[in-house]
Amino acid sequence: MIKKIPIVACPIRLRDIFSQSACGRKDLQEALVKLTHTRHVYFTNSGTSSFFVILEALKKLSGKKEVVLPAYTASALIYAIQKAGLKALLCDISLDDFNMDARLLEAAVSANTLCLVGVHMFGMVQRGLKETKAKFPNVFVVEDCAQAMGSRFENVGVGDIGDISFFSFNRGKNIPTYGGGCIATGNEKIAKAVEITLKELGITGRGRSMDTMVAMKMLGLCVAGNPWAYGLMSPLISGFKELAAQEDFKIADYSEFQVKIAFSLLQKINDFSKKRYENGMKLIEGLKGYDALLLPEIPKDTEPAFNRLPVLFKDLNKKEAAEKNLRQAGIETSRMYERPLHQLFELGYRKEDFPNATYFAEHLLTFPVHPLVKEEDLLKMIEVIRR
Repeated sequence: MIKKIPIVACPIRLRDIFSQSACGRKDLQEALVKLTHTRHVYFTNSGTSSFFVILEALKKLSGKKEVVLPAYTASALIYAIQKAGLKALLCDISLDDFNMDARLLEAAVSANTLCLVGVHMFGMVQRGLKETKAKFPNVFVVEDCAQAMGSRFENVGVGDIGDISFFSFNRGKNIPTYGGGCIATGNEKIAKAVEITLKELGITGRGRSMDTMVAMKMLGLCVAGNPWAYGLMSPLISGFKELAAQEDFKIADYSEFQVKIAFSLLQKINDFSKKRYENGMKLIEGLKGYDALLLPEIPKDTEPAFNRLPVLFKDLNKKEAAEKNLRQAGIETSRMYERPLHQLFELGYRKEDFPNATYFAEHLLTFPVHPLVKEEDLLKMIEVIRR
């Protein structure tokens, strides 16, 4: 079958890429401040760089050395922690909502904990961050919103639940500009530390990029929005997909060309996010009652802008069959990260530690629910998965 629905996508038009709008960095900052209900927004060249800048800034405010994060998340976070000269400590996840289990934090947080990272995995809001912040008042709470642009908690965009947050604009994210990230905070003391760190790193607010290459890659994303074109060009497009996280990542600024693309796409974030939420919830509803699966619980006070929908297959053979049958039906799926962090890095843990994260990595398959997914596609996914 030539038609193929990508696992992640965003409706991108040519005018989003080549906009001649006079909008600039301040316009994008103001739009993001409004979305996140914060007061300060700063840009870098990636979500990983943004996280590194946050760690360096928090080090200026505290001499503590440990960072607590979920055992299942992107390996790039470990690289940023190590580059900042800090130690990573892990907390197992919950098989209810697929995020870090806040009930287990007591054992991970110590007198030497600088910060804990609440990751809104797949766009699903990390539960209990407000309570966690109150319970550990001497620990900074960092929100990883890399996959959660547009997700909402208590009817407000994520990014201001903790002390500071970061987002990603890379390929595959809810607002993609092929690279880029940002930091958001409402805390004045932290904001000042971030500004000092950015100056020390030489990030000046006048970023440049290889605009021709970015434009070509963005055109690829624009084409990929058409299932027929994506199916035909999939072998070529796959060459532009994200590679594994690099240990020695580059830290730079966000280019003005990318700023314009991000601003154009951000004007439609509410519509995009609503569609992601509706598609994800329809898929969850259609799969309920099928005992072969574990589905994420979505708290009523959250509205996730699903980057993709995670589903756990109790039987690995059924997982492989669903993956194969959906591929034949022209629907792309993804296994995401195939191992938890303690099995990827030497962090001082045993292989059998963090059983939920290990089970999750083995049994996970994710499905497309982006704004370009249609009702008929959701019905096809439900039919194939429930076979």
